[in-house]
Amino acid sequence: MGRLMSYTSVKLKAEKTIPENTYNWEIKDLNGKTHAFQENKGKVVFLNLWATWCKPCLKEMPDIQALYNDYSDKVSFMLVSEEESIKVKGFVSKKSYRLPFYLADDHMPEIFKSTTIPTTYIISKQGKIVMAENGAIDWNSEEVRRLLEKLIVE
Repeated sequence: MGRLMSYTSVKLKAEKTIPENTYNWEIKDLNGKTHAFQENKGKVVFLNLWATWCKPCLKEMPDIQALYNDYSDKVSFMLVSEEESIKVKGFVSKKSYRLPFYLADDHMPEIFKSTTIPTTYIISKQGKIVMAENGAIDWNSEEVRRLLEKLIVE
């Protein structure tokens, strides 16, 4: 699938409720273990669609890592690439990121499909997309942290 890189952030329309069939989506971790999106039902989710060749994606990785360091026990982080396993594994082995990277197949749910990367969604425990962004932003900002704190206690 051809994708564009976005160097600037564009807010997408949020407050969509995730369709029930989205929870049937399966992705694999870098060890080849299959995970169902269903595992995240009832949790706050930080879903980032990215690629190893995408400079804006790489630019926001340190911010995502900082957020993950502080919220990994309360928020389900998913960094999903549609690239081949060998490319993503190669990237991860060269970097010091300790993030949950996953590989998606061609069956990405319609609600998450995007022609631009990075694309990031923050999803509430109730399954609503409360924040959606195309392009790199500072994910370690006070605004994002306040949003996560609010969603965690809801």
